[in-house]
Amino acid sequence: MKNSFFYNTADVLKMKELIRTGQPLLQIARNEHANFGASQQGFYLKLTQLAKSTSKIREWYGPKKLRRTKEELLKARKQEESAKGFVVPQGTTFEGTPKRVEIFADHFRIYF
Repeated sequence: MKNSFFYNTADVLKMKELIRTGQPLLQIARNEHANFGASQQGFYLKLTQLAKSTSKIREWYGPKKLRRTKEELLKARKQEESAKGFVVPQGTTFEGTPKRVEIFADHFRIYF
């Protein structure tokens, strides 16, 4: 059984070989995080830790930044906009000033 929090030595060696290609770590994390069974952010952090102790890193001549197409940007913006707000049922009112408001995925709480 593979532990989801730690990488075995074979995984670490594969990561070091990927780092030695010289490709930017964020690109490696985007491309390879699924192969190692980790989230993109967690895998990127692990790569940054390993890069500190990795030697013989080659020069990277490929693209350093990956640009997104207009369709991808529009899709990401729509997802951000939809995630910011939610529909409040019509007729919902309250009086007074709330001290705290907590917003959840399916409801919200108002503390007075």
